[in-house]
Amino acid sequence: MASVHVPLVLSKPRRSGALAALLFALTACESTPSDKAPGPVVEEEAASPVVTIDAMDNEQHVLRGGFQLDAGVVRVEVYEGSILLGLAVLEDGRWSIPWQPGHESESLEVVAYHDGGTEVRTRLAFQRLGFGTQDSLYAAEALLTLPTSPDTTTRYTLDGSTPGPTSPVYTAPLVLLNRRGQPAPLSLIPTNPAESPEPWRWKPPTAPTTLATVVRVRRFAGETPVDAGQARTYLIGQPRAYTLPVLSLATDAVNFFGDEQGIYVPGRVYAETPGPMQGWGTGNYMQDGKDWERPVHVEWFDAAGATVFAQNAGVRIHGSGSAAMPQKSLRLYAKEEYGPELFQADVFPDHPLREFKRLIVRTSGQDQVGSKLRDCVLQGLLRETSLALQACQPTLVFLDGEYWGLHELRERYDEYYVATHHGLKRKDIVILEGDGILDTGEDADVLPYQELLAYVREHDLSVPEHFAYVAARIDVEDFIDYHIAEVYFGNEDWPDNNVKFWRLRGGEASGDTGPGDGRWRWLLHDLDAAFVGGPEANSLGRLLRDERLGESFVVLFRSLMKSPDFKGLFVSRFQWHLENTFATERVLALLDEAAARLAPEMAEHVARWGYPASVESWQAEVEWMRECARRRPEALQRYLREELGAP
Repeated sequence: MASVHVPLVLSKPRRSGALAALLFALTACESTPSDKAPGPVVEEEAASPVVTIDAMDNEQHVLRGGFQLDAGVVRVEVYEGSILLGLAVLEDGRWSIPWQPGHESESLEVVAYHDGGTEVRTRLAFQRLGFGTQDSLYAAEALLTLPTSPDTTTRYTLDGSTPGPTSPVYTAPLVLLNRRGQPAPLSLIPTNPAESPEPWRWKPPTAPTTLATVVRVRRFAGETPVDAGQARTYLIGQPRAYTLPVLSLATDAVNFFGDEQGIYVPGRVYAETPGPMQGWGTGNYMQDGKDWERPVHVEWFDAAGATVFAQNAGVRIHGSGSAAMPQKSLRLYAKEEYGPELFQADVFPDHPLREFKRLIVRTSGQDQVGSKLRDCVLQGLLRETSLALQACQPTLVFLDGEYWGLHELRERYDEYYVATHHGLKRKDIVILEGDGILDTGEDADVLPYQELLAYVREHDLSVPEHFAYVAARIDVEDFIDYHIAEVYFGNEDWPDNNVKFWRLRGGEASGDTGPGDGRWRWLLHDLDAAFVGGPEANSLGRLLRDERLGESFVVLFRSLMKSPDFKGLFVSRFQWHLENTFATERVLALLDEAAARLAPEMAEHVARWGYPASVESWQAEVEWMRECARRRPEALQRYLREELGAP
């Protein structure tokens, strides 16, 4: 049932339950049960003071609400249907009364009597929810029935924490109300030190935080849990549904915010070893590995509010420098120790895969202070190439029921990604990063790349045989497309950072002519610094000549440029991309589509985090990217002529 708050002023006080029933019947047309799913709740404006029903202590069975303190309220009566429950206790503009709903409960009505002889009332009709059903994320005020079984005790929590042997025992339907105005304590916890540089220093929210209700349930035999538990998230009485999917994460708050073990705060690590704040500093959030993985329950809802998947998983902080910023990226792990070994769902539109071992919940990295869409939308420009790319789905996150802002659900580059995308054996995947540092594989797996770099230093690649040696060890077309993309984007956090590449160990002996052939291929990622230098940035000249770039990061590209064959392929392919992949109209269309997708949610995100600084500054940043899209092709055509003698 949809809930309706209808203030009504009567000329005479109500005297009996019978009259209450009559008045309720005369005005209940707006709360008539419907077969349709409840829509957003709209609270009507009224000139007269309104008494509210806004809180329920399900453990102590106490119903609460408020009234205008200066309105002369002298008495508040509470009715369940037509039955008077009693007089509420009044204190400082708040009222409270003991109440335990039954399985047949349907509605409440609260009447506030004024000293002038008038009364104001509010009615509330409950929707009925069953915990085990696939209810929508969005619901009206509701009575929730939890699962029970003989010989066990059902315990629950409503704050995201895991139910334990001392958690409340379920004895009656839970009352779920809109949590507007309730505290949001997690949002007030600083997530980097006060000494952090001002451009990315944590800021408190500037508006009330939207709160969901996370119901976690677990059955116990005595003090021993007999199952892994379940969880369900509800957004009760929302004025509007969100326009994006929603990811709800539930965990014991200490796992994210405890000084000793919290992965989202400076914590003990910063207290003991602060580090220089002119860099990224130190903190619990800079730690990695299994020791810094925490259990979490994950629910992901599509834009309509339907559950896509729900399961227990592991979570770690994701990223390097960006982990020091206020809003942090997360990495989700599907593991047998928590539950299902895969995330199985159609998470990404138009994506061939529906099974994922790991997922990233990304904040846009350092671009969280700018456009919040660079990496996602710019990778999307390259979907029609053969480059490795990470699927992306903009998503809103709630953490233990508190609104946590805009993120992107992403694929993660790792051995699982490569194996599933190309149908290869995971154990033979080798991934290196930077200038040849081992990421995935065995120590000896770095040798083939070290030998390749040694070869290009010692041989002139203008000699066809020497170029052929290199072409047998790297996918030349992949290497060219990868470098063209980075140059077009003018990525200033590359090539001496954010470099990953992979090969299949032993693939060179397989006779495979595709991704399993043992050649090195590159993984495009982290475009947060794209277009930072503006539309005229000569990123091609920087790649060719800038001595500040470490030699080991650029020696392969610069050596290949000595080959007429490679240089000709690079120039012709670059010009094709500028006319097609990076055609101004195409880039503008994708930018506009991405910005339109985020726009309805940007104001609430800005109020929560303070980054971007305002909706207007975000719009200005997106417009700057549009300007780059308009002018970048002409500038790069000029640099191709000046630097490489292109026609």
